[in-house]
Amino acid sequence: MALDGATATAGRAQSVPAEKVTPVRAKRSWPVVAGSIALIIAGAVGSVWVYNSVSHTEKVFVVSQDITRGSTIQKDDLTTIDIAQGQSTSGLSTSQASTIIGKTAAVDLPKGSLVTNSSITDQLAVPSGKALVGLALKPSQMPAQQLVAGDQIDIVPIADPNNPQATQQAASTIRAVVSDTTKDEAGGVVIVDAYVPETSASDVTSRAAAGVVAIYLAPSKGDQ
Repeated sequence: MALDGATATAGRAQSVPAEKVTPVRAKRSWPVVAGSIALIIAGAVGSVWVYNSVSHTEKVFVVSQDITRGSTIQKDDLTTIDIAQGQSTSGLSTSQASTIIGKTAAVDLPKGSLVTNSSITDQLAVPSGKALVGLALKPSQMPAQQLVAGDQIDIVPIADPNNPQATQQAASTIRAVVSDTTKDEAGGVVIVDAYVPETSASDVTSRAAAGVVAIYLAPSKGDQ
């Protein structure tokens, strides 16, 4: 009888249904969710901005090598950089190439500087009290060193085989400043444009036309 009672008790234990377990739901933190959404939106906006910045650019001219004041700007003197469209800049774009190439540098342009309207000109203005003269010089009448705009030179009267007396009465050496130089390959001379005192311009011009002047490179102020 004891065994039958134990069996009955076990049977009742097996017949009792297991208690149903209710799953626990995690609580969502709405501030965290909102922050995540905001980050996603910000990332998307940033990507669009970067894309637009890269795909909406324009090219502007910069100097690829040093250009001295008075020099003629050539195609090889220029390169380009990209800037975002709408960015405030005074640089000239590649669509304005015809307004740059062949123009004169109004100022010294170091390598990498932007080319602007104020840095180019059709021709340099002659300083007050000065005159611009041209000297056609053979190699024996000038230094072999390349002259550049801004160099200080001394113009020296030399003997005129046709009129020696005129040389003796010539004015003293005249200090001048180089504006530009051009090689005349056909004539075998170099044309040196130089600023001289206005009061000496007529004398220098007449002597230069007769070929009775020579020049030498004068020391700069820092070397004196």
